[in-house]
Amino acid sequence: MTHEAQRSGPPERKGLTMTTRMLIVLQRYKGISRGGSPYPPCGNGRFCRCAAGTETRRAASSVAAIVGLAVLIGLVAPAAGQKPDVTESATADPAHWPAFSWDTVPVYIHFGKSAGPLTEQELAFVARTSDFVCLEKAHGTRALGSTEKGTAHDAARLKALNPRMKVLFYWNTFLNYHLYDACEEVAKHPEWLFRDKEGQPIYKVRNLEQYNLLDSGFRAWWATVAGKAVKQYGCDGIFMDAVDQAKRPLWMKKGWGAGKEPQLTGAVNDMMRLARREMGDGAIVLYNGLRSNANETAGFDYLAHADGAMVEHFTAFSSQSKEAVARDIAAIIKAGEEGKIVAVKGWPDPTFNWTNTAKMRLPQEQLAAEARKKITFSLACYLVAARRHSYFCYSWGYTDRHGNLIDYPEFHKPLGPPSADAERDGWVYTRSFEHASVRVNLANREAKITWKGK
Repeated sequence: MTHEAQRSGPPERKGLTMTTRMLIVLQRYKGISRGGSPYPPCGNGRFCRCAAGTETRRAASSVAAIVGLAVLIGLVAPAAGQKPDVTESATADPAHWPAFSWDTVPVYIHFGKSAGPLTEQELAFVARTSDFVCLEKAHGTRALGSTEKGTAHDAARLKALNPRMKVLFYWNTFLNYHLYDACEEVAKHPEWLFRDKEGQPIYKVRNLEQYNLLDSGFRAWWATVAGKAVKQYGCDGIFMDAVDQAKRPLWMKKGWGAGKEPQLTGAVNDMMRLARREMGDGAIVLYNGLRSNANETAGFDYLAHADGAMVEHFTAFSSQSKEAVARDIAAIIKAGEEGKIVAVKGWPDPTFNWTNTAKMRLPQEQLAAEARKKITFSLACYLVAARRHSYFCYSWGYTDRHGNLIDYPEFHKPLGPPSADAERDGWVYTRSFEHASVRVNLANREAKITWKGK
């Protein structure tokens, strides 16, 4: 890790020449192509800026291209005094994605309320705070009987209040939570469960069964539930949790056998492919996720097959060290520059989460006040990394009692687009937005967000 001043983004992506920008416009408006875009396609089919090279130079030397470029100069030149957003994509956003704006902090909400449907007050809060929500497993189960019914009920209500709302259905990749009507089908297929060499089910904890991802029949059935989430339950896609859990060393030893990691990765990617087929065009696949420790970042094996990923343990758990946070920042930048959605799950501090049973006994008002006080570090870390379609999610857990229905003042302050990528000097990152400036020091976990005009 170098301690010389450096940009947090890859140096080859500092900007595009005018020629390159005009070639992109030619591609989009004139249909002129030499085997596609001058940029290689990213995994979701959108063109990225990663490697403008030989094809760009060859096309630029073409007389026809030059003539076309001259005609289009007026289309691509920025207006006088206008600063181009360095994070903007060269192509339009997919129509099925949530609307994105830098006006304020882009917020993603991820939670469930098992006690019953959302109250009118809770519903209104979610609908005005974000256009992008995942309703967790067990949502509405106590009142309506299953996750499917609870999610369908509140997805319709949210969309009625906010027509822009995109709601994801929580659908675990590996764990058979007995909270779904769909579990009745799993019970009929013992071959769909992960088993040890003696044929006994391998549980994650207590009686929580795990799926046999290598069974093609299971994968096909799993995808049909994803299809129902969109076509019957009114959701806009799925949130795939635990995509990498099957590859834990303990499970490799107890069940799968050595060397099966590539097959398991392939199985998950096949589940994404099958789910897309069942859901139809225009459905979102978001998975959990990208995760770093001090030495490595895992989860990129699936990104090409999905619309995006979550960074779940941002600044906390095993990702709390300065090295891990720096790796997560780099992962957010990389995924964003590949044209993907990134949901960044921030936490108040490394010990402030739902697993801290002593802390969870404190009054809700006290927890909320502390969470508001401690939002700056994880929010600042998100802001130095954020690209278009990077969203910030902040709470201390995944239920209605874990801070997901709290109003954070920072979410209402004007932000505006970034003026450039973040600058990095050692463990210190700085970045400017139209209405805010950010400084964060990973070494001592200090951060400051200066809201301009305040």
